[in-house]
Amino acid sequence: MKPYSIDFRAKVVKAYERGDTSIRKLAAKFDVSKAFVQRLLKQKKLTGEVQPQKQGGRMRSQMQEYSTQIVQMVENYPDLTLSEYCEYWGETYGLWVSTSTMCRALQKQQLTRKKRRYAALKQQRSRVQKLRGEYWERVKDIEPYSLVFLDETGVLLGLTRTHARSPRGMRVYDLKPFYRGARITVIGAISLTHVVALMTLDGSMDGDAFKVFVEKCLVPQLWSGAVVVMDNLPAHKIAAIEPMIKAVGANVLNLSPYSPDFNPIELWWLQLKSFLRQFSPPTTNMVDILIATALDLVNPKHLRNWFTNCCYCTH
Repeated sequence: MKPYSIDFRAKVVKAYERGDTSIRKLAAKFDVSKAFVQRLLKQKKLTGEVQPQKQGGRMRSQMQEYSTQIVQMVENYPDLTLSEYCEYWGETYGLWVSTSTMCRALQKQQLTRKKRRYAALKQQRSRVQKLRGEYWERVKDIEPYSLVFLDETGVLLGLTRTHARSPRGMRVYDLKPFYRGARITVIGAISLTHVVALMTLDGSMDGDAFKVFVEKCLVPQLWSGAVVVMDNLPAHKIAAIEPMIKAVGANVLNLSPYSPDFNPIELWWLQLKSFLRQFSPPTTNMVDILIATALDLVNPKHLRNWFTNCCYCTH
């Protein structure tokens, strides 16, 4: 709306200053709101002027000059709620802001809320830290295209999605399926370019099952110069495993303990389980069919991203 002219605003003020009327009557006489008259008289009293105030434009955020402090606050306290951030900010800087202002300030610094990823507490032990460092010393000179990462994961029949929607204030209830002896083990190996080997078996994996996987699935797909990286599970340490791998010109490298974050195949397992949850497979046959389908969905871009996410240089 276009502001009232200075002449009109001056007439309103002069009419009030004559003292023969009230704000309500003045508003009715000039066909304006009481709030307009009140603001105009307050402006005249404080500034001595009646010209229209500047309109439009974005208000400057109270926190615009605090970008460094905002980032530092989140680094120190990453899990606070917006209300707790506001309280901390007020107590620390004497500036009390609303949760919406705090939310916009965090968004401007690209500080988004996300699910936590936990690392094993034992990773912090000095011995484990030393072994993790030694692993990178051994792997840094190996070409990424030579690396083959091996791991296994468990899948439960009837695996379902963990989240659902409902009206505000209402919980979501569902029936949880129960399948006796319903664990399937998936064993796989990936390289930077493709899925090298994959096998499923009922129940948990033991040394004999792992030996079958290596002999029948993995070794036929390896190449001279390949380096198979796997963790230190007892099943991986049986005597026949390493000679079978070395017989085709490949080598074995043990992953440092408590280091799943160094294994790109862990990211595939996350994607695979998310895919299975869409269908909640009730039988082992259906799990096998879905895993075969999920295998077709993996492409080189996925693999490259998983390697990069685990800090293996892919360029």
